[in-house]
Amino acid sequence: MHAKFLLAQFWAAVSWFRLVAILSAVLYGALGVTTTTAQAEDASAVAEVAPTSGLMALILPSKVKSFKAASDTIRAGVLAGERVHGGAGIPLVRVYPTDDKEENIVAVYQQAVQDGAQVVIGPLTKSAINYLSDSTELTVPVLALNSFDETTLQQANLYSFSLSVDAEAAQAAQLMQKNQHSRPLILQVNDALSQRMAQGFVQEWKKINQSDVVVITVADARRDAAQLREQLKQENADAIFLAMDGKAARLVRPYLGNDFPVYGTSQIDAGRLGRTALVDLTGIRFVDMPWVGMPDTDGYDLYNRTRATSNDLERLFAFGVDAWRVAAQLIKAPKDEQPINGVTGVLTIGSDHVVKRDMMMRTMSLDK
Repeated sequence: MHAKFLLAQFWAAVSWFRLVAILSAVLYGALGVTTTTAQAEDASAVAEVAPTSGLMALILPSKVKSFKAASDTIRAGVLAGERVHGGAGIPLVRVYPTDDKEENIVAVYQQAVQDGAQVVIGPLTKSAINYLSDSTELTVPVLALNSFDETTLQQANLYSFSLSVDAEAAQAAQLMQKNQHSRPLILQVNDALSQRMAQGFVQEWKKINQSDVVVITVADARRDAAQLREQLKQENADAIFLAMDGKAARLVRPYLGNDFPVYGTSQIDAGRLGRTALVDLTGIRFVDMPWVGMPDTDGYDLYNRTRATSNDLERLFAFGVDAWRVAAQLIKAPKDEQPINGVTGVLTIGSDHVVKRDMMMRTMSLDK
């Protein structure tokens, strides 16, 4: 009996880590899917009921087990956005669950348009977005839930809304300049996410300051602590950007001392942080969305959300709420540059069809 209990705990832990990995991939805006050809399914057979006079289509890969938690959370956010902000002139949401086969996603998009979609929210993955844009003329606005890349075929009706960590790193660079730092230094670890953060910061710093930024890769913070402190001294840095998640930052931050202000992105706070973790991370300044950083804001109770312990899930819910609000603006006034005071930040639709998020700054503390 004891062995069975331990085995059950093991598989529960494995499932949790798999979920976190998928959620993280969605949040970072790096999620891609390689698919095979399959017979497209009739979306009308599985779509939720909505008025036939027009609709707002939501395309999510909720039929895929690994994407289901993320899809369900985004869906809950979209429907909460509709419930709180919907009204006359904005059609109701119809949800189109899909699998991860790109050919089927194209068929579902076409079905949604045939059903009377005035705007489409989705797809979720970069590969699906690129496949849809490459293979289909988009006749209604499509709010893709991920960032564009160099292979994305830009169309007049294609827009991007994402929680891209690159954009968060860029805003951290802007905040550093606003706080009159002139010699930032980037600490990264050896993984793809960390390098994307570093790249996002470097590109923005070059754009606003026309100067390079020193990047140091930390292999083992404890082993290399003395060398790291010497490097910081030699580079004459006046601020540090931690291009890493909270787990890596916990290993690095204690060896930096208190001579430099330290910045990061929302990945510093994944939620579920115990006191020891908070002690390690205390003092780090990072950008985040109001939904997580100011949970008691007036009006947030209208979304009727029971908060999860995972900030990744909360960010996806907020992402869904604001996706609805951006989609509604694309229906009413697609060229309107009036900012939306969203739960993920202050949102504006740029001339490049990318939704920009102006986020808040938080400082990690023992009471968060």
